Amino acid sequence: MIRRTANPYLDHLIFVAERAGKVIPLGYEIGICHDLLEETHVTSEKLLNKMMSFGYMEAQAHHIVTCVVELTDVFTKKSFPDLPKRERKRREAARLTDISADAQTVKYADLIYNINWTVMYDKDNAADYLYRKQQLIRLMNMGDEGLRTEALSLISRYI
Repeated sequence: MIRRTANPYLDHLIFVAERAGKVIPLGYEIGICHDLLEETHVTSEKLLNKMMSFGYMEAQAHHIVTCVVELTDVFTKKSFPDLPKRERKRREAARLTDISADAQTVKYADLIYNINWTVMYDKDNAADYLYRKQQLIRLMNMGDEGLRTEALSLISRYI
């Protein structure tokens, strides 16, 4: 379930997949899988094997998995327990500025969903969240310009 709602988490994944799928090849697949490595026990190897078993060509399957890996948080509390949360978030944001254009495109779609969710369901933290994401999107400039502009415009509307 999506936190603070009665909606299944699949709704979030489909939103991201549909938005990304309209602008980049394999965007739907990357969007559907973008949180898989963070939220489940699936590994990148298992995902690669499953994509190939679905009939994706090896290069396509590798591209999907590579983007999903790029979108998977690295600076987590579990992996870096001694780093303060603020520093983990700073490093994660810096890392996202160097991911591929396709992964950034999916991230824009993810952020569009998350911005709307935050404004509706986490009003107390929305201003800080919007400011941080605005800074991030300004630095993430390799993905689809239409989705990037949409995300920045959405933030501007709410600020």
